[in-house]
Amino acid sequence: MMGDQQKRLQMALEAAHMAIWDSRIVAGQVIDGTVSWSAKGATLLGLEERALTQPFRSFLDCVHAGDRDKVVNVLQDGVRRRGGYALQYRVVWPDGSEHWLAAKAQVFVNAGGKADRTLGIIWDITEHMARELMIAERKELAEVTLSSIGDGVITTDPQGKTRYLNRVAEQLTGWSNELAQGLDIGLTMPLADERTGEAREHVAMRCLQQRQAIGISPRSQLVTRDGRRIAVEESAAPIWSRDGHILGAVVVFRDVSHERKLSQELSWQATHDTLTGLINRREFEHLVAGALRTAKQDGHAHALLYLDLDQFKVINDTCGHGAGDMLLQLLAKMLQGRMRDSDILARLGGDELGVLLPHCPLEHARLIGDQLRQSVREFRFAWDERSFELGVSIGIVEISQDSKSMSELLSAADQACYLAKEQGRNRIHIYQESDVMLAQRHGEMLWISRLNEAFVHDYFRLYAMPIVHLRDSPEHHDEVLIRIRNSKGDLILPGAFIPAAERYDMMLSIDRWVIRAVCAHIQSVRDSLPPLAALAESRRRAPALYSVNLSGMSLADAGLHDYITEQFVAFAIAPEQICFEITETAVIANLPKAQVFMRQLKALGCRFSLDDFGSGFSSFGYLKALPVDYLKIDGVFVRDIATNAINRAMVKAINEVGHVMGLETVAEYVEDAATLAVIRELGIDYAQGYAVGSLRPLTAGAD
Repeated sequence: MMGDQQKRLQMALEAAHMAIWDSRIVAGQVIDGTVSWSAKGATLLGLEERALTQPFRSFLDCVHAGDRDKVVNVLQDGVRRRGGYALQYRVVWPDGSEHWLAAKAQVFVNAGGKADRTLGIIWDITEHMARELMIAERKELAEVTLSSIGDGVITTDPQGKTRYLNRVAEQLTGWSNELAQGLDIGLTMPLADERTGEAREHVAMRCLQQRQAIGISPRSQLVTRDGRRIAVEESAAPIWSRDGHILGAVVVFRDVSHERKLSQELSWQATHDTLTGLINRREFEHLVAGALRTAKQDGHAHALLYLDLDQFKVINDTCGHGAGDMLLQLLAKMLQGRMRDSDILARLGGDELGVLLPHCPLEHARLIGDQLRQSVREFRFAWDERSFELGVSIGIVEISQDSKSMSELLSAADQACYLAKEQGRNRIHIYQESDVMLAQRHGEMLWISRLNEAFVHDYFRLYAMPIVHLRDSPEHHDEVLIRIRNSKGDLILPGAFIPAAERYDMMLSIDRWVIRAVCAHIQSVRDSLPPLAALAESRRRAPALYSVNLSGMSLADAGLHDYITEQFVAFAIAPEQICFEITETAVIANLPKAQVFMRQLKALGCRFSLDDFGSGFSSFGYLKALPVDYLKIDGVFVRDIATNAINRAMVKAINEVGHVMGLETVAEYVEDAATLAVIRELGIDYAQGYAVGSLRPLTAGAD
């Protein structure tokens, strides 16, 4: 009978799912001996639960083929050493399943000193090995994932000491995983503020202190091991244990140098004139508005100057635009050198410059203005062996607590400049309230009589600029443009008379004149063809489409819809032949009325084109609310698209959004073959400009 001690041992082994491993050795060779199994031991081989003694070779047949040599060698080595052994190996059960066993045994020797027996324990470790394998695979997967993702990843311990860097983190920081181990993350991944260059509190330390994830920080720079600075975006999250303790932090960061540079370029381009590098009108107006605020709130006095070059047009006309551009660049550089660091010089238009003099009383502004005038007077511009003298007319206005609005300040400076010109050029004029009437009398009031004369004597002329489909559409499409041919035979462009017409409410009359004239033209073209020819022509291609420009005032005119309908009836016009062009800014200024007006005319069959698209701030948002057919991309973006990557990206984006919204796109100012090639490549539908068609009189009598 089994003794108590043996029973207790057996029970302990069975409780631990272990069995006795007992083998006999023959002539010092394990492989020639036998193995004895307890009943529980036999089940570890997948055999019936009963005590079993078998040749060692039979036992080896149960061992996985890949582990047999290992089993024999380890056991034989234990016998040779007269010691013991431990090993893990796989066995294959009769049903084909694989199981892992672990064994530990001691070697016993006989009276003659020869090893004749091993005795030990054996147990199943299949589940343990599966867990180990899973953990190893997870670790391998994590390491492969971390090393292959495009972001840098660094982990720390709870004190912010570096534990691990992935491959990208090594490349970005200049630290190897090995060298960085145990160093403060502030040393292996130093972060600085992009604007000041000063070190900033590390995102990992904030994460560990606040015990929460920290989102992306803007304007961060990574200082690399060799001292370079890289623009980065970084975030951090705590690593938690199961029982709620922080084990460390993981920092994820990426190189955003390209994106940040592009963003800075876009930001710069939005606020600067690309030719001269000076700030543009929009930014200048923003700064003037800020100066006005401080004047009203704190009683500060500033000055605003408006400069108009006197001989610029002569140089442009005689030497070409290249000379004009060079002159503006040289002048901008020279004038900036004559001003205080706090003074702001801007390019407001072609040859118009603005100067904001912060904290500058009017008398001191007069002195600075006269210095600028004298500098321009002394400036000599040489081009093609010719030398030109320049002059500048300067208007000055004070920005004080009594100033009304930013737009009135700019208008006052403009009027003062105009009076400086009227009084003989190359001089300064300081704005006074009485100047308003004077400017009107000399300038805009003159245009009122000229426009009235144009209506009375029929001096208005219509011209057509083709809008050409870039994929051979049969549609014939023209934009209709208005000019004035005065009694002297001069052709006056809209830029000269439209501002006065807008200010004195004459745009309604001009727009109505154009609508009626276009309808009359369509009727005359139709009536000039014999009936059969007209029928054949209509079958051959779609009727011609005419784009007519409408002002913001007309969009708000309640009676315009009825007037247009009357013209369609009077001249028997198909509404499908008319497309109304409206600017983005005009629509936004009159949005509710514009929506009603557009929907009414769309119901008739008219089409709409949104002009100068991209010049506003909220373009895409407003698009959804407008029943537009065509999107005309602002020529500012198109003009230098062949050489300007940023403008190309803008045009590409506008085109893609337009197409997603079911609109056709038109590129304005397509002036040369290189621009046309880019427009085609981007997939824009129509082009307008001298590369695809020239301006021509709309009717034979127009010129």
